[in-house]
Amino acid sequence: MTKQVYVWANGQEVLNVLHSYAWAFDSNDRELLASVFSEGAKTGGIVRGTTSGWGPWEGRDEIVRNLGAIRDGQTDRRRHQITTPLFVSLTDNHAEVKIYLSLFGIDSSKNVRLVTTGEYSAKLSKTDGQWRIDALEALLDGEF
Repeated sequence: MTKQVYVWANGQEVLNVLHSYAWAFDSNDRELLASVFSEGAKTGGIVRGTTSGWGPWEGRDEIVRNLGAIRDGQTDRRRHQITTPLFVSLTDNHAEVKIYLSLFGIDSSKNVRLVTTGEYSAKLSKTDGQWRIDALEALLDGEF
């Protein structure tokens, strides 16, 4: 396999982890959610131009517990759409990527609305053949 193809394969694996994060949160699958974060991961976020935010949380268990509590408090179905990945860096074992977020909600009347948009900045590493999120920071354009 050429180096370029190998790097592209790493990029696809990294994106799969980020997509798994979105699926895990939206479906409230805490086992899948735990699988995407490294043991010492950190996460948090803010709403642009405000003091609203969440975290910072450190450690896989704390992250899963707190994200689960947020999800449990939401009465609509959420759909995280992550797009336009920009790899800041990508090596055999480390990646830094920025992605856009469009967050939709579907209420019990099946009304769909755009909840918010924003950006994720993620740092991932590969350990024992598995990519995991080490840091995930969100900058949202509005309340969620």
